[in-house]
This record gives sequence, C-alpha cells and structure tokens, in this order.
Amino acid sequence: MAAKITDICIACGACIDECPVEAIVDDSENPTGADTYYVYADKCVECVGHHDSPACMEACPTEGCIVLGA
Repeated sequence: MAAKITDICIACGACIDECPVEAIVDDSENPTGADTYYVYADKCVECVGHHDSPACMEACPTEGCIVLGA
C-alpha cells in the first residue's frame, strides 16, 4: 500500500521534506502531468522501518490531504 495526496493539497512541501525514501514529488515532477503533488506507490513504504507513523501525514497541515492505501 502507499500514501496518496488528495486534491485538497495546498502544495506547502512539508511532506516532501519529511519523506525518508523520497517517494513524494511536487507538481513539476508529477509523472501523470497533473498539477498536484504525487506519491510514487512503488517507493512509498508508509514509513515502516523509519518512523512510527507516516511522516508525510504527520507533517501535513491539511487534515485529510494524505490518505493511506490508495
């Protein structure tokens, strides 16, 4: 499973800075071409082995912006 960033993202960059495996990219690097942040599902480990909970979710100031299992 992996985290997914929803369309309520405010593009603050907090999640990118906290991701220990660099699975999150900003809109300029989104492989889908969408103007949103993106989580590479094949790289996301939900912080298992790095943190007690997903660091991106902890750092995000927007409730509900990042969801798991998407």
